[in-house]
Amino acid sequence: MLIYTVNRVLHLIPVLIILSLVVFSFVHLLPGDVIDTLVGDEEAEDPEIRALLLKEYGLDKPVYIQYGLWLGKVMQGDFGKSLVTRRSIATELFELIPATVYLGLAGITISILIAVPLGSIAAVKRNTPIDYTAQVSSLIGISIPEFWFAIMCVLVFSLYLGWLPSSGYMSPFEDWKQSLLYLILPAAAIGFRQAAYTTRLTRSSMLDEMNKEYVDTARSLGFTEKRVIYKYTLRNAMIPTITISGLQLADLLGGTVVLETIFAWPGIGQAIYLAIVDRDYPLIQAGVFVLGFIVVIVNLLVDLLYRALNPRVILQ
Repeated sequence: MLIYTVNRVLHLIPVLIILSLVVFSFVHLLPGDVIDTLVGDEEAEDPEIRALLLKEYGLDKPVYIQYGLWLGKVMQGDFGKSLVTRRSIATELFELIPATVYLGLAGITISILIAVPLGSIAAVKRNTPIDYTAQVSSLIGISIPEFWFAIMCVLVFSLYLGWLPSSGYMSPFEDWKQSLLYLILPAAAIGFRQAAYTTRLTRSSMLDEMNKEYVDTARSLGFTEKRVIYKYTLRNAMIPTITISGLQLADLLGGTVVLETIFAWPGIGQAIYLAIVDRDYPLIQAGVFVLGFIVVIVNLLVDLLYRALNPRVILQ
């Protein structure tokens, strides 16, 4: 297991290098100019002012040198300063990461709480109205765009019914009850759609396990159907479900820009959106890289978790 873990960590190095190249290149291909953002279009036309700013921010150097200097600073945890707030980007992102992780974990928790019971019951009650209802519901959930469902949640539960706040955030360490009120809508918008995928996977995994020989053996030994299903079959069926949930968490953490913007959730996603609006290129660059880094790390943890849950996996 130790060798496997070391190999997986070493494999991350080229992945992170490629990620940094993509992020750096993408930001430099965006329309607009850093100098225009700093001083405005009129002053940016002054050759002397432009030359001074280009030299100050290292933009007068070749692109590959700019990349090398940027990567060297990133490896030291230095992402530079925001062009808008003039604060350290690393400090700003560090303050925003807990909110993004909090939302992602809450969304996945809702997904699992819905999907595992629903998928298991659908498998046990195969080809019954319960099974058909679960399959149709999951198909609808997969088909509905996440941003549309989020907007509908705001309209129905906030504007029309007035049950929940439409936006905002409060740390659970300050007031956990108020924090839950702010959390319910964005977490539900994430969790319900992810539950649609997980329900189908859980049902499929359960059906696959129920057709295996050990299930027939357990029944022949006189074990009750409830014990066979929920103690043995469900335990084995949960391995792919937990793995996929981990990958979904990585996907959520890396794609919260739209949802955080809709609910005014102060996470990295919303920070990236505001940075794009303000053309704060260093913050865009750092935000996308940090989200990508988090996704890579979560994928690594999922691989290790899958190996721990299923020792039959061959180490490579």
